[in-house]
Order: sequence, then C-alpha cells, then structure tokens
Amino acid sequence: MIAGGTTLALVIAGIAFAALGPASRPDGGPKSATPTGQHGGTQPSAQDMPAAVGPAHARLTARVQRTTAPSTIGRSTTLKTRPVVYVQAGHQSPGEPGYLWQTGASGGPFGSEEAFNVRLAPALEAKLRAAGVIVHHTPALVTPWGADGAVFISLHFDAVGGSAGIGYAVAQPGRGENYYQGNGSGTASSVPYPHSAAHRHATKVTYAVQQHSLKLANDLAATFRPVFTPANGTRSHFRGVEPGAKGNVRMQFFYGYYRVNTGARVLIECGAAGTDNRFLTKVNLMASSIGSGIIKYLRQTGQLG
Repeated sequence: MIAGGTTLALVIAGIAFAALGPASRPDGGPKSATPTGQHGGTQPSAQDMPAAVGPAHARLTARVQRTTAPSTIGRSTTLKTRPVVYVQAGHQSPGEPGYLWQTGASGGPFGSEEAFNVRLAPALEAKLRAAGVIVHHTPALVTPWGADGAVFISLHFDAVGGSAGIGYAVAQPGRGENYYQGNGSGTASSVPYPHSAAHRHATKVTYAVQQHSLKLANDLAATFRPVFTPANGTRSHFRGVEPGAKGNVRMQFFYGYYRVNTGARVLIECGAAGTDNRFLTKVNLMASSIGSGIIKYLRQTGQLG
C-alpha cells in the first residue's frame, strides 16, 4: 500500500495516462511519383483519413509521435515514452490499391519475396521489442493509414540479377509516390498514367522527414554492411544508401512513405534472389543487424534510452 499524497499522485498520473488515448498503429523486379498531397483516385474515405494528422515538425525529437506507457511501477510516478516503429513485410497480402499487381520477386530460399519478408518481419519485430520499442506490423496495405511514430521500415529482397541496398523518403517539390500502369505494371512515373488505378490519399514527405530518413538509412547501412559478406553467403553486392532523388525511384519514392506520418521512412533490399539465397536464409542474422541499426538511430536521436 502507498499512503497519503503518493496515492493521490498515482491516481492523477493514471487519469493523465488514460487521457492520452490509444496509440496509432501501418513493387516484383529490381526496385529500381505524384506531387505530394495529390493522387489519381477518389477523395479519401473516413478510414483512409484519420480525424487528425499532425504536420511534420522541424526537429525529429519534436516531430516523432510516441506511444506513452508507464515505464516503472513503485516509487516513481513519472510516465516515460517509448518510440513506435512500423515494420512492413513487403508484398504481404492484402495489397495496397494502385500496386495490387506488385506481388514481389519470385525465387529466393523460401520460394518468393513475400515468403522471405513474412519471416524476416517478426524476427525484426521481436528484436526491437526486446529493446523496449513499441512495434506494429503492417502488410503491403499500410495499416493504419497516416500512422504516427518514429520509424517506418519496409522489408524486401531484389529479383535475380539485383543487389542489396537501402532507400529512404526523399522530399522533392512537385513529386510524390510512383504511379504505374493499372495496378502496378510498367515503368514508375511521377504522374498517373491514363489507366493508373486509384491510389489512397498521400501523406507528406517533408525536408525534415528526408533528413531523418537519411540518418536512419546511414545507420542501417553501418550495421548491415558488416554482415552482407561472402562468408555469410552473399554473391551480389551491397550498394549502400541510394543517392537522394537521383537514386532508384522505386526505392526513393516508394508508396509506403506516403501512407504514414512517421519521422523516418526507409526501405531495405536485403539481397537478390538466387545469388544471395544462402545469405537470405539467415533471417535472425539480418533481423539482428537491421534491428541494431534502428536501435542505434533511436538512441542517437534521444528517442530510446
């Protein structure tokens, strides 16, 4: 039992915590864009558009929204926050409108890119949770739309003949997510084709988001490169971080960046089908490496103790 003023303080803290409410939760060849805020489909439905989506702030520590949870029970009544990370298993059903035909590369050690992604995602999620991160899983259909948090990461591998690399959200005036023919075929375009399928409403990628995403991409490269070695079964190469707007548009203007409001947004190609099959079986090794990069980023930006 805790007597007197301490009891009152705990009651008040409990009321304040309850008032915060629940937290928001989230292409098949080599991953080689509409203006921000524009889309080629219908206006967003109530499901697509949450009641309130906050703008990006100038600084990451202010920009990133976190789920609040009590960190201790006992003497301290201080409520501490934990960062929220969204992990997308690329191409996992259900798909995203406008990209439904993009079911991922074939081959790989588990038969398809999707089969690889759905193995890697939970291993990564477990690694992050063990470090104190709040983690939410999302399939190709980013769920929920407009989710706030610290990080969005989309997991993939490349097609035969490809390689490993890391993309990140780029803010380029007059350009947003990629468009394709129908529901995802053909060459990526910054504007809709005449027969492009409707897209859900797009969130914004600001310059601040770009800077935060680039830092995370660099941190991931620093932890992934040491394990992407021939000794671990690789035969392709690691390209590192894509070079901004001049990089692979499929990775730099990936639709997932435009369905969330996280502070940092990245995509990783973990290797190539065929040439890197032996490496791609090492799911736990990759999860540890990618998780270490995310944790490094969260700690360096003051979001994780």
